[in-house]
Amino acid sequence: MTDPTPTALADRTPSPPAARRDSVLAVVVTYHPPPELEAHLRGIRGQVDALVVVDNGSPGAGEVEALCRQIGARFIGNARNEGVARALNQGLEQAAAGGHRWLAMFDQDSALPDGTIDALVALAARHPRAERVGLVATGFRDRHLGRSYHDPANTLVDGPDWREVRTLITSGSLVRLDTVATVGGFDERLFIDFVDHDHCTRLRRAGWLLVQSKDCVLDHAIGKLTAHRFLGRTVHCSNHSPTRRYYITRNQLEYYRRNLRHDPYLALWGVANLAMRSALVVLYEEQRAAKAAAIARGAWHFVIRRFGAL
Repeated sequence: MTDPTPTALADRTPSPPAARRDSVLAVVVTYHPPPELEAHLRGIRGQVDALVVVDNGSPGAGEVEALCRQIGARFIGNARNEGVARALNQGLEQAAAGGHRWLAMFDQDSALPDGTIDALVALAARHPRAERVGLVATGFRDRHLGRSYHDPANTLVDGPDWREVRTLITSGSLVRLDTVATVGGFDERLFIDFVDHDHCTRLRRAGWLLVQSKDCVLDHAIGKLTAHRFLGRTVHCSNHSPTRRYYITRNQLEYYRRNLRHDPYLALWGVANLAMRSALVVLYEEQRAAKAAAIARGAWHFVIRRFGAL
């Protein structure tokens, strides 16, 4: 398996009209969407020039399509689950075809505070190296724990109301369409999990900056956290399904492999952390046997270079 080529997405994307300055298209990826989807979509639609919803084979896709017609959003229905990476690339294709400058990316459970998009676009424009800002994003607060996700070790440069960072999650991020020519899109072979971190790493290696706002904050949840005591301290388990545990294991190992030469500390620390988190899954979460099997299968598929959908 080779790493993703920068031209992979550009080759299948139609030549766009000239990008309008600060024009934003948002993409929301749905898969068995929550009841709050309508409120979330309306909150996003009111802040962007256009909205596209990509549904990955949900049983209720017809209801999502009807909702899109009501709020003035475009609907793309994939017949089966094509993965987050493919859905985000479909968003990039739509943004390029429409001549937009930015693609804003959100999960289906993202409730976007008013004024966020304008604030992020303005932040990118006033950054001292605005011409190199490839991605600008909100800060993140855990919906369950009520605390910030920010890890000081992720900060490269600390600014007055922004920070340049190593990596960011997808939801709440705006990626500049100019980056596609040099970096390409999202690696569809990863399907889900670490698709965002892989993309961020390729952006930085190509010379683009990742800028995170200190003022704009998006509530976010990673799984369904539960607290446990381990070696005298409190640890949290995400309680992802066995299938997700498979992708988490396989894709993290691949991500760290790709970074071993460029950032050996990150790669070695990451593998050790993955091992610890996997042990916590087997110790504390439900469906332990199924998840242990999924972790083993993910590791084996990494070894034999088996990627794509499970």
